[in-house]
Amino acid sequence: MIVGLIIVFLFSIFAASYLLARRDDKILDLQQRVDFLEQKSNKKIISRLLFVELKSVNSVLDTLNNCFYLIDKEGNYDVDTEYRLADVNDGWWENLSIQDLEVVNKLKNG
Repeated sequence: MIVGLIIVFLFSIFAASYLLARRDDKILDLQQRVDFLEQKSNKKIISRLLFVELKSVNSVLDTLNNCFYLIDKEGNYDVDTEYRLADVNDGWWENLSIQDLEVVNKLKNG
């Protein structure tokens, strides 16, 4: 009888430890997710200061380096697609909206 109680007691301790460990893992996962989202939102805030979106040509202007990047399907800037004003064709200029043209003209004149 005592052996049975000891086994039940040890099993209870093991089960409680297991459940608490799982809860701690979930808390750590949640904290990592929060940290990731904070980092991502901070990155977007900083990028909004340095990048001007040109929706009419699906690009962003990097005001720090005076170059452009295409925007991918997820809305991120594809840094592998860097181009400059000297690289654009007539179709690019024709697709620019009036607002985007004003931004580009500020770059050219500034």
